[in-house]
Amino acid sequence: MQQFNIRFYQIPRWQLMLGAGFFIALLLALFIVTLGVFLLVLPVLVAAGALAYFFGGRPLKSQSNSYADVIEANYRVIEQKRFEKKRDE
Repeated sequence: MQQFNIRFYQIPRWQLMLGAGFFIALLLALFIVTLGVFLLVLPVLVAAGALAYFFGGRPLKSQSNSYADVIEANYRVIEQKRFEKKRDE
């Protein structure tokens, strides 16, 4: 039967507090850097979005050309009986 040697390390309280302080400081620094980058990029994105909205994208449809998307076609209605008759032949 195998036996295991288990050792428990006791970390002093001041070391835990120091590690937690470093971790919180690192998170706070990352948050500040991320916020700074966001605040630098946000005006550029707003300006680019406004320019694209007002000057870019698809052209506006004029009132005289409002039926440009309509496709005209000739069609005929086939009755169900005639359709089945032709299919059987």
